[in-house]
Amino acid sequence: MNDPVGLNPKGLPFDPNIFDLYFAPNFSGKPDKTGGVADHRASIVRGEQIFNGTQINITDVTGLNDVLNVSTIPGFCGTCHDTPNVGNHSVRAPLNIGIANAGANKPAALNIDGLPVFTLRCTSGPLAGNTFVVTDPGRAMITGQCADIGKVKGPILRGLAARAPYFHNGSAATLMDVVNFYDERFGIGFTSDQKQDLVNFLNAL
Repeated sequence: MNDPVGLNPKGLPFDPNIFDLYFAPNFSGKPDKTGGVADHRASIVRGEQIFNGTQINITDVTGLNDVLNVSTIPGFCGTCHDTPNVGNHSVRAPLNIGIANAGANKPAALNIDGLPVFTLRCTSGPLAGNTFVVTDPGRAMITGQCADIGKVKGPILRGLAARAPYFHNGSAATLMDVVNFYDERFGIGFTSDQKQDLVNFLNAL
């Protein structure tokens, strides 16, 4: 319904403003008698704005950059979490953003201790000769295709706070770990305050 690469069946353009749950006067952050609640609400509002408005240079995402044959896609959080006020992908789009990577490519922000590690060698097709070290083969377990290694379905973001640990392999213990992963993975450059605002927003979903 809000696909960023032209798959919307109604032909409507992509809108990166995915969430509008907290854009309201009662989340203004004005002083109140509840001791800090207004400040926390203001943080949630800022987090929603960060989610909607932060520009991200999307690179090396299997299932996106390679399919579109572009090295960099100017996008947003909502490029992959595009369903309005829900946050999953509105069309079938398994992607590999590197969450399952292990070995030398292990994401610094994630903890894969205790997870199984698989070494997969491609023997045929366009990726023949390549080796992948991952904690999860992903969609390749279904298709048998090397191009699908590490590809998984993006989750619904509503109710996220109740579903720790995060990512399909549980490699992020907290939502701050999730935010740190994205910040490092795509070189976003969030400040510590922006990270906390985004975490507070995700916790409020």
